[in-house]
Amino acid sequence: MIKYLSAHLRLARHDKPIGALLLHIPCIWGTILGQPTFNFQEIIWYSSVFGVGSFTMRAAGCVVNDMWDKNIDNKVERTRLRPLASGELQMKDAWISLFAHCSVGLLVLTQLNWNTIAASFGIVPIAFLYPLAKRYFSYPQLVLGIAFNWGIVVGGLQLAGMLNPAIMLGYTAGIVNTLIYDTVYGHQDKEYDKSLGLYSTAYTLPKNTPLYLTWVFSGLIGLTCYAASYHPGVYPLIALNQLDMYLRLKSTDFDNPESCSKFFKDFKWFQVTIALIFGAGSYMKQ
Repeated sequence: MIKYLSAHLRLARHDKPIGALLLHIPCIWGTILGQPTFNFQEIIWYSSVFGVGSFTMRAAGCVVNDMWDKNIDNKVERTRLRPLASGELQMKDAWISLFAHCSVGLLVLTQLNWNTIAASFGIVPIAFLYPLAKRYFSYPQLVLGIAFNWGIVVGGLQLAGMLNPAIMLGYTAGIVNTLIYDTVYGHQDKEYDKSLGLYSTAYTLPKNTPLYLTWVFSGLIGLTCYAASYHPGVYPLIALNQLDMYLRLKSTDFDNPESCSKFFKDFKWFQVTIALIFGAGSYMKQ
């Protein structure tokens, strides 16, 4: 029984929470961007609600991904021991896991208003069909970014009651954000992807694209703060975050899986920094 439960935890990637954090933190961005005035208690409450939703729905997404890629993962060194690929779990087990996680996700929706619930359902098809993008679209990380940062829209809509320029600029920045970290992540498997006929921005885009995208990302974050009328003191902080991100990327060896993995795992701190910048800008605006 313990071995069976352990396999379910690994199927849903509960042993690797970094992906859930990268999904959750943009929800906090949206929560702050959607607030008319800074309210710390409100941020804590919705961060908790969206935290549960992020961890459960990211797990559901991982299950769906492994269901689609079962016969691909067993050919890739990094993924061949995943529970479905290795035969440790069967497809019926995956369906049970998917149902359980989606049920928790539905409970989370009861804490949100109807507009936000409708928006939450709107992204589900894209999220669950993302594995197909790797087969038919040259830039699958773009599709992942659209899905993975929808929490900015959901969080902003819940607090603001409508979508405003700051929320949408923040969402666009989030998409670029995902293109950066997931392109680096994709460099770990680029040779396998090529041999299996799968697409990845790790090789469909020029090698140094993530470096250039850091400037686009930081520019969009600056525009987001401007649209939200945040205190100008945030702009030097954005510049420092940009410099740190750029230098870390510059020192990352895209042909070394361990180097790429380290950058990916550390990327959450850049997202946390942006959340703190948004929070500071909102607080000082008052």
